[in-house]
Amino acid sequence: MAGGREPSLTVQIKGLHEQITFDMNDDPAWARRFLQRLGIEELCGHELRRVADDDSCSLVLDWSLRIAPVTHDQARSFIARHHAHCRPPVMWRFHTGIFNGRTLLGVAVVGNPVARSYNGRGIVEVNRLCIRRDIAKPLRWNAASMLYGWCAREAARLGWSKIITYTRADEVGTSLRAAGWEQEGRIRGRGWHGARRSRSNTNSWIDKVRWSRELRPRAVCKSPAAGVATAVVSDIPFMTEMDNGLAAFCVPPHGGGIRSTSSRTSRFT
Repeated sequence: MAGGREPSLTVQIKGLHEQITFDMNDDPAWARRFLQRLGIEELCGHELRRVADDDSCSLVLDWSLRIAPVTHDQARSFIARHHAHCRPPVMWRFHTGIFNGRTLLGVAVVGNPVARSYNGRGIVEVNRLCIRRDIAKPLRWNAASMLYGWCAREAARLGWSKIITYTRADEVGTSLRAAGWEQEGRIRGRGWHGARRSRSNTNSWIDKVRWSRELRPRAVCKSPAAGVATAVVSDIPFMTEMDNGLAAFCVPPHGGGIRSTSSRTSRFT
């Protein structure tokens, strides 16, 4: 008797689960309120943004995206595992990660420009930006544009006057446009391998598109006589009049807009 009831109960539970899943998929707003009433946010410790369909007849919990620090080793291993066509760079200046709940969705690393002609001109480059592609699209929605925006803001805060990056010519660049970047031009694909220095030519022969965003870093003006300091916004060094009538020379903090750092000291995390 009991053995006959167990299959019936199993069928009923499965049917109830399918019905709830169908209702939640049909009305994501109701699904979000339903899970909030069950205490899902208190249980997980994150704010639930929405319940999304993963295009596989399943539901995923979409938490609010947040930028948060990651360690240097975490960034390196993440790029090595998830980047579509590039290995991790050897060195960089600063980096960050982006999370959906507790899931690390992507990382961005910013360092010196690869092209030597851009060094020493107050320019930094987003050397790698990597977003996981093995999870549902709703979970990584807007992640790339948030990372590009953070990179530009952090570079401006550190005193750099411009930030650049490159995408493959077959990539649209929607995330960059959404983050306020502008397309500068198309770069012919070429290899960096030479007789004096061996480099990987993976992905080098594909044409690239260079993107940039002009920054307005906060500069600090100091009067050499009175020692008065005033924060101003500037793209390049300039002369300004102080309260005591003396001219002060304004430069971006840390010398970011004046000189580049050698490769030995180019990694700051």
